[in-house]
Amino acid sequence: MSVTTRKSQLLRKQENMKLKGKTAVITGAGRGIGRAIALELAKEGANIVLAAPELDQIETVAAEIRELGREALPVQTDIQHKSQIEAMARAAFDRFGSVEILVNNGGVAIHNAIPNIKEEDWDWMMAINLKGTFLCTQAFFQHMCDRRQGHIVNIVSRAGKIASAKFGAYAASKFGTLGFTQTTDAEGIPYNVKATALCPGAVDTQQRSENHVDDHSKLLLPEDVAEYVAFIVTRPDRVYIGEASPIPQFMKPMPSANNLKAGV
Repeated sequence: MSVTTRKSQLLRKQENMKLKGKTAVITGAGRGIGRAIALELAKEGANIVLAAPELDQIETVAAEIRELGREALPVQTDIQHKSQIEAMARAAFDRFGSVEILVNNGGVAIHNAIPNIKEEDWDWMMAINLKGTFLCTQAFFQHMCDRRQGHIVNIVSRAGKIASAKFGAYAASKFGTLGFTQTTDAEGIPYNVKATALCPGAVDTQQRSENHVDDHSKLLLPEDVAEYVAFIVTRPDRVYIGEASPIPQFMKPMPSANNLKAGV
């Protein structure tokens, strides 16, 4: 293949990028689902702001994004703290001028039966999973409304819809996040700002491994979730996706015919 042909193909690919010229902020972007989302949105042309407490991790992801030809800004951020989120938002605006996409992906999980839930664990999950989503949304929501353009995707988890034993604190934080997503979407409607809850189940991540014993071959991959996010934020304005729940096949509910008469 000649150099001219390769350049021509690259130009055509860039012209087809659906997020070219847009900027996406992604929390929890140093590994797992956040990293996969960052790379997937970069492939669609977006410049990426990477937020996470682990600076070395987001710097590594930033290098991967730059190899794709996109700009990347890693900002060390602990989303428990409003001051750090505000500093991250200022850095994003200073570098790129505007932010069109926010993916609230940062989250933590510790699972225990109700009598064994430590108060500090409860507070930590609420501070990151729920309060962190609120604070990050607050940092960008008015900006999006003023520009009448924006999409916020909150990675909620299947546990935000169906709770299980030992999921007391985690599920409470995620049910709250689902409700907050719905409020965000309702308030954004007059301003062309959308909010979508993505509720994946059983994804092969480090956090999952720390809390579960799994057959990893049956789990979703972070890239599966990332592709959903890219699909959601690249839909035309006429398309509305309030919620999506990708789950692995083994979690698929099985139909029951126990209440049917024979032959029906």
